[in-house]
Amino acid sequence: MEKDWIPDIYSDVPVAYVVYKLIFAEDGKTVQDAQYVFVNKIYCEMAGLTKEELLGKRFLEAYENADLVWMTYCTRAYQAGRAIRDCIYAPEIDHWLDFTIMPLEQPGYVAYTFMNVDLDRARQLQMKREYTTNDIILRISKILNGEDDYETAMNHALRELSHVLHPDRLYILETDGETVSNTFEWCAPGVQPEMDTLQHLDYQTYIGGWEKFLEKASSVIIEDIEILRDDDPVDYWNLKRQGIERIIDAPFYHAGELIGYLGVDNYEKSELVNTVTVLETVSYFIASKITNHRLMVELERASRYDALTGLHNRNACIEKIDFLMQHSSYAGIVYADVNGLKEINDMHGHQAGDEALKRVARLLAKCYGLENTYRMGGDEFLVLMPLVTALDFKNSFRRLRELVGREQDLSIALGSNWVPDTAHLNEAICRTDQRMYSDKVEYYNRHGKKIHDRHIPPEIRQSTETESPVSV
Repeated sequence: MEKDWIPDIYSDVPVAYVVYKLIFAEDGKTVQDAQYVFVNKIYCEMAGLTKEELLGKRFLEAYENADLVWMTYCTRAYQAGRAIRDCIYAPEIDHWLDFTIMPLEQPGYVAYTFMNVDLDRARQLQMKREYTTNDIILRISKILNGEDDYETAMNHALRELSHVLHPDRLYILETDGETVSNTFEWCAPGVQPEMDTLQHLDYQTYIGGWEKFLEKASSVIIEDIEILRDDDPVDYWNLKRQGIERIIDAPFYHAGELIGYLGVDNYEKSELVNTVTVLETVSYFIASKITNHRLMVELERASRYDALTGLHNRNACIEKIDFLMQHSSYAGIVYADVNGLKEINDMHGHQAGDEALKRVARLLAKCYGLENTYRMGGDEFLVLMPLVTALDFKNSFRRLRELVGREQDLSIALGSNWVPDTAHLNEAICRTDQRMYSDKVEYYNRHGKKIHDRHIPPEIRQSTETESPVSV
């Protein structure tokens, strides 16, 4: 009679199969290691080791980087007396494994069966990663394009990113190619803020070394700052001082020029979020937000400042007059006008005329401060100095006269007034202008010249029947 065929469990079992003898801790219940008793061919192929290299060895001896979670599963299965199934990533062999562990009839022994599910698992993880990453990007873009003001939106975006990346610090660096400043930051509890110390630093010294990383990658990715120690010691020690071990900095641009970085320090490595993709995409929205904000700032500045002299302009002056008239106080007023500007332009060119206007602006600002000095247009200037006593204002005007007298090739017609109640400011300004005009007439008469008519804005020259200001 033909002998019954018996399957070869080493070769014929279609999945990876291994039997362990459990090695317990002193409590006799917790598994602390396991000894290989049996392995089949598929397991050896999956493990990358031969049967001879495994049998008789302990698991933690065969794999120095072993995850102790396998011992936890052994303990659970042994104590429960039943099979347990799960799917986890095995760092020992760099694979995702769908496995079942079951206690055997022989006390102290368990068997594992494994199926490599890398392909399906990888596809699932990739899909989940893409979904999670895209969802994060969408949330941040909505924040940056919402109705919040600029600073609120930027800080909100960093805070939202922190919930995903779990870093020590998130920050925005802005640069003009010469200096670099930290303009926004989020810090984890216990992490020292750096924004106040990272202002107006030399670009080349501080982050110029990052450019070499962008030659081969779209972001600066430094997984271990030790690589900077020799090549970029300034950056290395700055990062070391902050306790930073790894960073990612995604650059952002405007019109092809680098204008900053969105950076993250000591971020949490995650398989569910593509950190680089999140930072690089969000940095695009950050660049747009910053560019639009800069444009609005420039438009606001253009509407309130004189481009030639840097002083406040007529618009800002009218706003200040309205404010002072609504909030009664006392103030000093100076009206100034360049004498002979037309002759300067005609004889020496408009560049010389512009320089004369800038000299007047510097003199007035020196005596009264930039915040109180206005160019009204053409060659006319106005000073509004609130909350100055009559005596202090008189002394400051005397000093202005002395400074003007020392100027060569520059003559300025001046008028001044101190008003005890700014509710009557318009009338005081008109009287000051008239005194300045009288000073100008005297200059032209003294030099035998004909005075040219000037256009005086009606909103400044208008006069109302109010209390007279005090002259100084």
